[in-house]
Amino acid sequence: MEKESLINIINNESRYDDGAPIPFLPFTRLNSSKERTACLAEMEKVVTSGQFTSGDAITRLEKQLADYYRATSCIATSSGTDALKIALKAIGVEPGDEVIVPPNSFAATENAIFSIGAKPVYANIDASFNLNPAEIPRLITTRTKAILAVCLYGSVRNMRAISQEARHHELRVIIDAAQCFGVPDLIGCCDVVTLSFNPFKNIGGFGKSGALLTYSSAIAKRARQFSHHGFSEGKKNVKAQNWGFNSRIDNIQAATLLAKFTFFAINALKRSYLAYRYINKLTPLEKRELITLPVEKTENTWHLFPIRVNAGKRDELIRFAKIMNIEFDIYYPILGYEGANEYALTYQDKISFATSRSIHATVLHIPLHNHMSIREQDRIVDILYEFFQ
Repeated sequence: MEKESLINIINNESRYDDGAPIPFLPFTRLNSSKERTACLAEMEKVVTSGQFTSGDAITRLEKQLADYYRATSCIATSSGTDALKIALKAIGVEPGDEVIVPPNSFAATENAIFSIGAKPVYANIDASFNLNPAEIPRLITTRTKAILAVCLYGSVRNMRAISQEARHHELRVIIDAAQCFGVPDLIGCCDVVTLSFNPFKNIGGFGKSGALLTYSSAIAKRARQFSHHGFSEGKKNVKAQNWGFNSRIDNIQAATLLAKFTFFAINALKRSYLAYRYINKLTPLEKRELITLPVEKTENTWHLFPIRVNAGKRDELIRFAKIMNIEFDIYYPILGYEGANEYALTYQDKISFATSRSIHATVLHIPLHNHMSIREQDRIVDILYEFFQ
């Protein structure tokens, strides 16, 4: 696509008025008018059919996702969190097992582990904000069953190295790709890829939903059983497992996602272009060592745009931007082992996480979403320069 054509699309789909406040993620602009029209048409079909829970849209969505990711199987779920829980059970994680995770992800990552009776074991991150593969050997015990890696903020940095380390130690790998939809190669780095279609994601539904993808027919079979009360596939009320979750995606959500998928390519292109503009325009601030831009600039879906603010000025910058009617955010302000819950309060070996703390203490997220305008972005850039002048 020609650059000018892309810019016109970005500006034509934006409803931003010059001088208006800039929220971090405006709820009223999660979907363009074309997206809303397409989704409502698909939802009307489901409403007319009365097939709100099971239905043909689920089958079509699972096939479309499996084809896109070049996976042999896809199981669509009621949330990204449920996709994680099911994936953990499907690869054989049991109560008392340990799963290596980064400490800076959304709570769903560790909550999925807790929910099946296993224990998260935190690993340091590196400058990419993703789990550092070099951490894995020191954390392995006789109870270690798997690694749950996260493509945080949209970056896939370190995933191949994590996969290699896991194979060396005969560990299973799940990649939580909730924030990096659109990287099919991830399926070759793990046993299971999990997705989230929360409305705020790069491709989001009209409610919560998720999916998991795998090459393994055995994992897929177990996952499908765990997702639907432990039933044998295609045999309602005939249990193959002792128990299972009530975690199948609803037909109406699947229909919405089928409509949204048709807009994904252009939305991904818009995000990439906006990220490129941020990098291009903010590089002078990085050269002055005032900020640090994202490390991974190529294999990145830009779910969020993180910068690191140097010299302890992060909170001051947030306050300044707020005065100027611009909302910046620290997406996950608390590291997993620093919480107020019992597991975090009693977590051992906190002294080993100085690297993660120093990185996390500087991270800040500036607005980037599917329907952001060029004028809006330029105003954000101007505010950053005004702050650092």
